[in-house]
Amino acid sequence: MNTHVEITCPKEYPPPCNKVAVIKAIRELSGVGLKEAKDISEMNHLHLLELRRPAAVDDEWFERQINEQCRILRQNGVTVDGTIHFILQELRDLASKALVQGDDELANEILQLVLAEKLRRRSA
Repeated sequence: MNTHVEITCPKEYPPPCNKVAVIKAIRELSGVGLKEAKDISEMNHLHLLELRRPAAVDDEWFERQINEQCRILRQNGVTVDGTIHFILQELRDLASKALVQGDDELANEILQLVLAEKLRRRSA
């Protein structure tokens, strides 16, 4: 499982962006303190954010947390890259769309790719 996310914060957070939400998301993802998260939110260059995984949580919960916090970052003008979680989520979304459109075979193939990647990462 990927342990880092690359983020680039904007120089300024124009409305309706919420810098406080960005700071909270950075803290939630990395476990850094308030001052360090604020400093990161003010950097307008690529920053490698090390993900903090709380003890005793399963992979699915952790993945959902990462996706939710990264969604908050993106919603507030932060560029987020560098993790397979986003690609897997996009693939799941595509599979859902394929199911809605009645293309069960395509949905099945996409979900098999997602499952294969999850199993590969688990065994690595």
